[in-house]
Amino acid sequence: MKDLIEQWAKAGDPNAMIRLATIRTEEGRLDDAKKLLAQAAEKNYRPAASKLARILHDEGNLPEAVTFYKKAVELDDVEAMDVLVETCAGDEEILNFVLENIDKHRNNIYFSYHIRDAADFTSRYADAVERRRIRNKILQLKAKEA
Repeated sequence: MKDLIEQWAKAGDPNAMIRLATIRTEEGRLDDAKKLLAQAAEKNYRPAASKLARILHDEGNLPEAVTFYKKAVELDDVEAMDVLVETCAGDEEILNFVLENIDKHRNNIYFSYHIRDAADFTSRYADAVERRRIRNKILQLKAKEA
């Protein structure tokens, strides 16, 4: 199975890349895992960007983590939005970046014509509620600074 995952990852499948990164992490090859996650993130694979950001953050490499949190935010990762706001609450540029992305994505639930079922709708609604909460948090932070 591992050989098959490696073949798919080499072929550019981002899901296989993240699975292989997990295997590499378990083998103690974290640098290889991070390279695979970065490649998958460059293919706009949100789980890879988010996972790599968390790994880098845990390692204390905040500047690099912020790069991948921002990538995840661009891909509408609500958790990454929240982490960026919490971690960089005093950084006006990052707060504006998150706010712009929230505004860009917040109407997805209303304008999406490819909602598959009630569970998909519920998930999108929950994300919309979280975006609104994070947006309000940013506005409160900005009001305190003003």
